[in-house]
Amino acid sequence: MKPEWAKNLRGDLQMHTRWSDGSGTVAEMADAAIERSYEYIAITDHSKGLKIAGGIDERALKKQGAEIAKLNTALRESRGILVVLHSIEMNLNRCGEGDMSPESLSALDIVLASFHSSLRIVEDQTDRYLAALRNQHIQILGHPRGRIYNFRIGLSTDWPRVFAEATQLDKALEVDCYPDRQDLNLALLKIARKHGTRISLGTDAHHPWQLEFIELGLAAILRAKLPAERIVNFMPKEELKSWIQTVRTRSVARK
Repeated sequence: MKPEWAKNLRGDLQMHTRWSDGSGTVAEMADAAIERSYEYIAITDHSKGLKIAGGIDERALKKQGAEIAKLNTALRESRGILVVLHSIEMNLNRCGEGDMSPESLSALDIVLASFHSSLRIVEDQTDRYLAALRNQHIQILGHPRGRIYNFRIGLSTDWPRVFAEATQLDKALEVDCYPDRQDLNLALLKIARKHGTRISLGTDAHHPWQLEFIELGLAAILRAKLPAERIVNFMPKEELKSWIQTVRTRSVARK
């Protein structure tokens, strides 16, 4: 049985649609979220640098934004509680730089970014992680280790230092709930707890039914005994928007 705080899950902050390598439409993903009584979901299709996954460029991202805005209008008119957040899973290079224009990112509700290349390097990658976290356009670092079961073990870094930096910047690291990933894993989540780091849950769903993968992420944060107030997905939508705006404002100020 879930404790009371685990019942306060408000949404899912990573999923893909037909705009990149998913099989469902934005509306179909929204319908699946409504069935779960979510307040919000984030549509995070891949960015243009990940061509193998059908990554979208700035022009397509703008068109997708118009589709999401139209859907949100329909949801409001039907008096539904769900809001579809326009986001992206931005591809990061080894220097922590993204592949989308700052203008396109500033128009999004939230920005998640991930490493998708050079994931078999054995040398310490701490500088790479710190650079990504310091990227002013990012609020969530997706599937941070980059591991996939029976395929690759993922990157090595000074995790306490990475979590401490994320906490200092008030940014979130993700638990990718997809069964093949489950990244961050339990051992890393315990380090995150020690440093008070914010954690975001995303199913990485590529089909509407895969929103059920959120249960794996919930199980992980329960076992790691993470406090509810550090789980981004437990924020009501207005609090979530406030956190995003605060992180953006601080990032600009640091520049």
